Amino acid sequence: MAAIWYRVKRGARGLGLAAILVVAGGSAAFLAARSPQNAGSRASQQSDTDSADKIRRAGSDEIIVPAAVAQKMGLQVIAVAERVRPLQISPLQGVLAVDSEHLSRVRSRFTGEVVSIGPEQPANGSAGLLVPAPRVGDAIRKGDLLAVVLSKDLGEKKSELVDLLSKLRTDEAILLRLRDGQADGSIPARSVWDAERTVEADRVAVARAERTLRAWRLTDDEIAEVRKEASRIAMPDAKPDARRVDMNRWARVEIRAPANGVILEKNIAIGDIVDTSADLFKIGDLSRLVVWAHLYEEDLPLVQALPRPIRWTITLPANPGLALPGFLDQISPVIDPNQHTALVTGRVENPNGQLKVGQFVTAAIETTAPTGEVEVPIDAVVEDGSQSIVFIQANSIDRYVRTQVQVTRRFRDTVCIRTSDRLKVGDRIIAKGALLLRDAADALASPRP
Repeated sequence: MAAIWYRVKRGARGLGLAAILVVAGGSAAFLAARSPQNAGSRASQQSDTDSADKIRRAGSDEIIVPAAVAQKMGLQVIAVAERVRPLQISPLQGVLAVDSEHLSRVRSRFTGEVVSIGPEQPANGSAGLLVPAPRVGDAIRKGDLLAVVLSKDLGEKKSELVDLLSKLRTDEAILLRLRDGQADGSIPARSVWDAERTVEADRVAVARAERTLRAWRLTDDEIAEVRKEASRIAMPDAKPDARRVDMNRWARVEIRAPANGVILEKNIAIGDIVDTSADLFKIGDLSRLVVWAHLYEEDLPLVQALPRPIRWTITLPANPGLALPGFLDQISPVIDPNQHTALVTGRVENPNGQLKVGQFVTAAIETTAPTGEVEVPIDAVVEDGSQSIVFIQANSIDRYVRTQVQVTRRFRDTVCIRTSDRLKVGDRIIAKGALLLRDAADALASPRP
């Protein structure tokens, strides 16, 4: 019995020792796992694993987006290209008008009475058929007779010249006789000198009267006719009836068309007393018309920057299929405070007369692609009212730099940005998801230096 008890006791001692060793080993392993060095190493490994799959900031304006995260966010990257399509300007609304540079105001050179309107000769040589008087809308040619006015002033000026010519002729005859008397000694030299001075004054007066008639646009033929009339009246054998002047011819003032065109206004009738300030007719050349249009204030800088000449295309609401080219000539320096538009004028050719004065038109300005600009989708630019930013892809595929840019103009789906040393043609930017990335970047704390 003693031997058996000894063996049992010895076995129990062995089991207890084994249990103690097992417990000690487990405790050592637990303590080793809870030691600071091992805990930090494991946390570092776990942090590295988590950071590789999350967005993080690498600087104040640089953010790192892993490829998996970028795919989940739906980020799309495009290459920035130079703007190649022309700018679009809102169509201008306007109206057609007569070109003031080709508008003639026909007036009488002298005050008088209107005695006839239009040509006085029969049409086609027919004695019974007269050419009708010109009317508004009739096409006329330069030099056509429009009206005849009898002017007392013109008759007096012509008569004044006749008197001066007659006096000159008489004084020249006296001078010849005095010179003959001076030759035989019967006339003193002083009398001859006085006669020469009188003839010289007469010639000056005749020249002055002729210049006055020329200033009133009398032709050389008309002045020659006055001289002929003076000679005819001065003939000693002229009959009294021959010395009477035909007042219808002597005081006749012909109103003729100064240029080719169309009669736009007619303001006279037979029997009217007209003066030199009244517009008897208005004649306009309608082969080229002026366009008056209104340009919106926000489009003004763009149009002013276009190279000259500025081309535009004129269309008519009344004739949608008609499109005519033209040029914009001038931009008014005054902005309408009510409509906030500037008046612009230009010209459009009208060789066939299909355009009418007063018609409403639409002018579309043709522009070229601006230099120094790029055009990007509207979702690529994030704006907060104080600045505009885009995210440019850095050298690394998962790194993006937040960059402030200058927007030049905005359209419905795109935005134009001025190129700079920060944004150039060929740079890759986020075209979709930029706003989501901005919000994510703002939510992250900046990395410690």
